Amino acid sequence: MTMNESNLKVYRSDELIRSDCNFHIFFSNKHTGVELHTHDFIEIVYIMEGSSAERVNDEEYEVKRGDLIFINYQSIHTFTTDKHFSYVNICFKPETVDSLITPENAFALLQLTAFDELRKDNEGGMVSFSGTERDEIETLLKNMLSEYRSKEPFRRTVLESYMNILLVKILRKTNAEPQSIEQSGTWQKIADYIDRNLGEELTLSALAQKCFYNPSYFSRIFKEHFNMSLTEYVNHRRVELAKTLLSKGELSVEEIAFRVGYSSKTSFYRAFTRMTGATPAEYKKQK
Repeated sequence: MTMNESNLKVYRSDELIRSDCNFHIFFSNKHTGVELHTHDFIEIVYIMEGSSAERVNDEEYEVKRGDLIFINYQSIHTFTTDKHFSYVNICFKPETVDSLITPENAFALLQLTAFDELRKDNEGGMVSFSGTERDEIETLLKNMLSEYRSKEPFRRTVLESYMNILLVKILRKTNAEPQSIEQSGTWQKIADYIDRNLGEELTLSALAQKCFYNPSYFSRIFKEHFNMSLTEYVNHRRVELAKTLLSKGELSVEEIAFRVGYSSKTSFYRAFTRMTGATPAEYKKQK
């Protein structure tokens, strides 16, 4: 059953996340559950005690102590709990992870993001800890809570260090192998994602955010790999798709313009003519 989005409560990062440390961290033992909601930040939920029925988008999870759920921004989330339930919640903006990315862990972090195509074996966003690992995670989270509540200098630096450790522990549980973005085949997967979503808005900021990169860095490495900017690449792929659709002759030029992602006929004509030397109508007649 698809979640009803009409009554969503929306939580915003500028209302919750403290600018002085880039995180919002809290412990809760309320037993009332949480209403259907979404948010513009990333959320990590770790179950300290009891059990809960969690629903993230259309995925359902029965969780208990030791389970951790990674909930991406813009996901739809709700849960119900039993009478003895407590959890730790960590909220942070996607760009916060910029400082934690290295060439070694870049692809592994992508497996936790909104790019379902990049997740290893299409895994969901939940991992489970037990035994010594669980004790270590809970100690780490308690330290994060203590640091978050403190007024000590360099608190942000300490929290980012703890967060780095937490992410590594999560990635180890998902069996993510250290790989560079080139070794992982990520560029092909991003290209495939773009091809499947040409009819949607494909902005630099949106794609960069999905990859946990800041836009300027993502723009640079994208251009280094594809030898063109993201905008140029998207326009190229849209025109190639338009040529295929024009050759089939089943749709009008106006229908094709919107099908391949152009908001106006004028912008479509301009891009198509610049790349092919012919207008869409002229190209259609030639075929």
